[in-house]
Amino acid sequence: MMILLVLILVVSVLVLARVCTVAPLWVARRQVLVDTSILMDGRILGVARTGLIGDYLLILDGTLREMQMLADGNDSEKRTRARAGMEVLEKLGEIEGLKLKVVPMTTKTRKVDEGLLFEAKRRRAMIMTNDFNLAQVAHAEGIGTINMNDLGQNLRVEHLPGETVAINLSQKGSGPRQAVGYLDDGTMVVVDDAEQLIGERAEVEVTRFFQTQAGRMMFAKLAGGSDGKRRQRH
Repeated sequence: MMILLVLILVVSVLVLARVCTVAPLWVARRQVLVDTSILMDGRILGVARTGLIGDYLLILDGTLREMQMLADGNDSEKRTRARAGMEVLEKLGEIEGLKLKVVPMTTKTRKVDEGLLFEAKRRRAMIMTNDFNLAQVAHAEGIGTINMNDLGQNLRVEHLPGETVAINLSQKGSGPRQAVGYLDDGTMVVVDDAEQLIGERAEVEVTRFFQTQAGRMMFAKLAGGSDGKRRQRH
């Protein structure tokens, strides 16, 4: 009887040791689905490099089609941001340790937001988005969300009126002689009397900013005056 008890004890210890060894492999991996607004937001690269996003970053094939459509569209602002989003996607794939995967929409809907909600529920994943309405619907349906704008607001280094910052001016603004550029965190900066510097990098002086649900938009003027002669030295 004593020998049998010893054998049972030894087997129990071995089984327990085996369970403790492999248990970490059974822990559910966190999955994060990203939408078009996030891919077009350059801040995701910095967050992804910290390892805080999760074990798996998932992108719906419908999201890629939507971004490609915007990149080929007539809206110059959306076209520029969508093409930048394609570059962000490529850089995400180069981050060591980040498991980036394109997954199909398994629902018949053609609406990408509905597909995101469906896949998030099916996979028990979170959704990362800057879309206020999508985040609200996800919250109502019990789906966890990560809002990059909220995260950015809490971590943002403030640029106060009168400060100067260097940006690349990438396109025309909606007003006369305006040019538009973006800070590294995705903030749109509208620069007065800078149309002649589109395609160049320039120092601008912040004049005012507006906070909206979609994020922050800043207004600025050329730091060297309105003649456009002052450019950032490379």
